[in-house]
Amino acid sequence: MSLPGWVGDVFEARRREFVESPDDEGIFGPPIPRAGATEEDITRLRARFSQPLEEHYVEFLRYSDGMENFALGRPIYGSRDWLSGRAQAESEEFLRVQKDILRLDVGIPDGTEIIPISMEEDRTSGVFMIPPGDGRGRIFWLSHGDLCFYTDLRQLFRWAVSFDPSEIN
Repeated sequence: MSLPGWVGDVFEARRREFVESPDDEGIFGPPIPRAGATEEDITRLRARFSQPLEEHYVEFLRYSDGMENFALGRPIYGSRDWLSGRAQAESEEFLRVQKDILRLDVGIPDGTEIIPISMEEDRTSGVFMIPPGDGRGRIFWLSHGDLCFYTDLRQLFRWAVSFDPSEIN
């Protein structure tokens, strides 16, 4: 099964960055695709959460059950990351610490299920999925007090293709 363009574009952008600047400290390793999740894995992942999974996230999982080095060295969690406990372990502390910011600044009511789909290694920022109905989008990136909403995972991947790591710092 070939990658849909919006997923393949991110793999190509990260691979190109790595090949063109392997000694640059601002460039992370190449993207690492995985075999796609099975329908059974996706069904188990859906059962884990009370909200429906965003449709492009499910599409992504069918092609690559997670990805290392999506952007800024961050992963995109796949079903195996949830089923192994990795995603929960990496995001639990961040969500606990950020609870008031999520409620007050982001406007996400207490009790809303927030699904981490990516977490920075130092646990200072992450990408999350929220239930449908918020007019800003299903996916948001919270990083060091900055917040950006995306309508869906495909829009986040489009951002990642145009992202230039040399613009940091």
